Amino acid sequence: MPKDIFPICRRRHQGHLLIAGLSLLFPVLLYRARHLDDNALTSWQWVFAAADPLHLWLLLLLLTPLFWLLALAPQWWRARRGRETGGGLPAPALIAPVAFLACLLFMDSPEMIVDAGRYFIQAKSFSEHGPLYFYREWGREIFAWTDLPLMSMLYGLLFTIFGESRLAAQLLNALLFALTTLLIAQLGRDLWDEDTGRAGALLFLGFPYLYSQTPLLLVDIGTMFFLLLALASLHRAMTRGGWYIPLTALAVLGVLLVKYSAWLLLSGLVPIFFCSLAPQPRRAVIRAVLALLPGLLAAAAFFWGQREIMAEQIALLLEFQRPALKGGWSEGLISTFFFQTHPLLTAALLYSFFRAGYRRDLRYLAVAWLVILLLVVLELRRIRYSLPIFPLLALMAGYGLRDLADPALRRHLLLVVAGSSLLLAWGAFKPFLNSTGDRNLMEAGHFLSALPPHRVGVVVLAEPEPVLDPRVTLPLLDLFSTQKLIYLPPASPPPPPDGVSESPLRFSWEMNLPEFYTAAPAFRPETVVVIKGSPAARTPPEVIMLLDNYRHAAQFSAHSGVFQYRPLVTIYHLADAGW
Repeated sequence: MPKDIFPICRRRHQGHLLIAGLSLLFPVLLYRARHLDDNALTSWQWVFAAADPLHLWLLLLLLTPLFWLLALAPQWWRARRGRETGGGLPAPALIAPVAFLACLLFMDSPEMIVDAGRYFIQAKSFSEHGPLYFYREWGREIFAWTDLPLMSMLYGLLFTIFGESRLAAQLLNALLFALTTLLIAQLGRDLWDEDTGRAGALLFLGFPYLYSQTPLLLVDIGTMFFLLLALASLHRAMTRGGWYIPLTALAVLGVLLVKYSAWLLLSGLVPIFFCSLAPQPRRAVIRAVLALLPGLLAAAAFFWGQREIMAEQIALLLEFQRPALKGGWSEGLISTFFFQTHPLLTAALLYSFFRAGYRRDLRYLAVAWLVILLLVVLELRRIRYSLPIFPLLALMAGYGLRDLADPALRRHLLLVVAGSSLLLAWGAFKPFLNSTGDRNLMEAGHFLSALPPHRVGVVVLAEPEPVLDPRVTLPLLDLFSTQKLIYLPPASPPPPPDGVSESPLRFSWEMNLPEFYTAAPAFRPETVVVIKGSPAARTPPEVIMLLDNYRHAAQFSAHSGVFQYRPLVTIYHLADAGW
């Protein structure tokens, strides 16, 4: 097989022009074909309602020569110093801080996925009552739905140390995101070489969709990190031993306690195991047992203590979520791999299959197995549930770029993928997310936090045909507020609508609010917050009577016009309140 499979790139300037041209052409083609993007959160059909595509394209045009110059800079520098050019890719110690700083650009995004309300309640319960109560009441007083507790415990620990700070949770996710780049570089270096690992780490920044997830109080970034940690550390544990053995045990325990779907992904340890047997199989097997057994035993002890709750959760997963994923909860591969992933990354990924097959590289299966399992065998078509394999996709694409022999061309392509993906996420995805009704809860929480400490009553009103139980907005408001929030229940709660048993938001009707949102019957709040599911939500007479002694203070009513649920928040103060 020829060393360089891209003949046009042998003449350096033509190769750079090709990369620059493709980086400018792909956004135009994708914008014209945006009707093919069926992503449920950041579809190209929606995001450009809040961003000017021409302005973004012109900004990309201005950045194009910068990417080119940065790609050539290491070569010029080494030539001046009389050194070999080498690969010249940024070190993982540089890529990780860049990834962390990129996440900081999205900190002011609202909580777009209402599942965050569950995780906040769980984390707050851990913070207020401690780990023993949390373990005892998990799935009982603490609503657990189909969740596992690890990320809620980590968020709760941060709340215990820093208070109920969303920023602390976001920084944790940003840190896990950055550490994931280090793990990609490590695994790529261990399986192949340093340049493959570094290329994979840079390509990991080529998924614009990921930036919409890093600021959210969810478990997907944590699941992605713990899975890759388990894969990378098992290889090191078997080949080097030492502290990688207990690290692998902790990583496996983390995977088992972070999310049920991650259990299946632990099958990725099998090809890693076989790739790590040489050169001393007997010693490698002993190390693998020492690395895996403690984590499995610790998880088994937890599972035994929670066996009744977990049996109910698994039954719910099998009867409710699994059929739904096979049915309506799906997004197309075109959306995921062309609109929510940079197309050049996808091209390198597809080529990597050919390269591995041509070279009969069995180590490739150590990375590709989980991708094949989720996308081919299980036919998973929901991008959020595919997030744990994104680092593996990036590493596979990095492997595909090994046949691009010119280091400057490889650097150029990597910079284009990472830079233009960040530009899309920051310039289009973020403005769109900040234009949605979910931002109303964030701004209302900030408004309340600016007031002197006092207790706040919260009324939630459902629209005539609700898509979710609006009570779930209470913990989401609490996430952004430093005030003590008290739920003011309606005199006669409306019954759940027909078909709720098949709704993807079914949990919102089954969720019980914890005791820290309740107060004595005589409670009279100084501030009342009214949250409507939509402008069509009717205000019942008892709420109108309650508000007689209150004056209007603020209203938050932004709406993108895309999503059916659009929380409208109105804040009232007592007429004689001093603010």
